[in-house]
Amino acid sequence: MKELNMKVNPLYSEVDLSIQFHFEFEQGDSKVGEALVSTYAIQDQSEMPRSTKGISYRKTSKCAVIDRFEVINDSEKLCMNKLNHFLQVIGMKEVHSGYDLYKEA
Repeated sequence: MKELNMKVNPLYSEVDLSIQFHFEFEQGDSKVGEALVSTYAIQDQSEMPRSTKGISYRKTSKCAVIDRFEVINDSEKLCMNKLNHFLQVIGMKEVHSGYDLYKEA
């Protein structure tokens, strides 16, 4: 099996004020799938750190929603692992699915 490559194209959506990532998965010279992920800032209600000057602020975390994930062949698990790894690297605290992963199964 040839190595799986993932191309990432970031986009900004003015409609819902999110950063979206379009992913393309390739194995060798063939495209095996693609995904679309939206990222949002969420307010973390559990922590409100205070500075030494008495000013408090809310900690902001990041959340990702997988809007589309379409992969052919048997590479679904490998593609999802690469996608999740990327989302962890860019600091996504939560990852949600905007669709049913196993709707066709």
